[in-house]
Amino acid sequence: MKNLHSLIVISIGLLVTSCGGNSKKVLVMASGKIMIEGNTIRLEPGTTHTEQEMIVSGDKIAVNNGTSTTEQAIAEPGLYILNIKNDTLVGSYQRVGTESSTKRLTQEDLQKNIDSLRLLMAGTNVSAANRNFCIAPGKLVKITANTNAQIIGPYLKMPSSFEGGKEYEIYKFSTNKEMGETIEKLKKLQ
Repeated sequence: MKNLHSLIVISIGLLVTSCGGNSKKVLVMASGKIMIEGNTIRLEPGTTHTEQEMIVSGDKIAVNNGTSTTEQAIAEPGLYILNIKNDTLVGSYQRVGTESSTKRLTQEDLQKNIDSLRLLMAGTNVSAANRNFCIAPGKLVKITANTNAQIIGPYLKMPSSFEGGKEYEIYKFSTNKEMGETIEKLKKLQ
């Protein structure tokens, strides 16, 4: 019986540690092929958008692009994005799963959305407190303390449905080029 009790205590300890509050997760977004070995990312530059998640142990990660290596500090637990693309990434928190009704946009709402997207692309009024981000190439940015949050990267669409009544922590990111195309499509609706 003592062995069973000890086994349960150890199992709970491992579960708490693995789910935990001290993990550092990085979503690497790149143009080209990504290979991750420990806390080192090797990049073979290319034109294809790729994403790969890594769990970081320690306080820094290294990026080797074949000609040089750079290091990024990562002290706090949380979910990060490392942008090693040639384009800026912009994105924000998306409120989903809390409302079941659809809202009709007025022309005024549409103009506000276009203006907001332009400001986001310019990096204006961007902050972790606002839960919106403008990530320049080569930068590592903490998105949230919640390592279970979901990030939807460039060229991917938001899921069409979510389990009702539950709020999800989801962030949608696009490249500046992709966001510019979205703004052009919205302007045609005016």
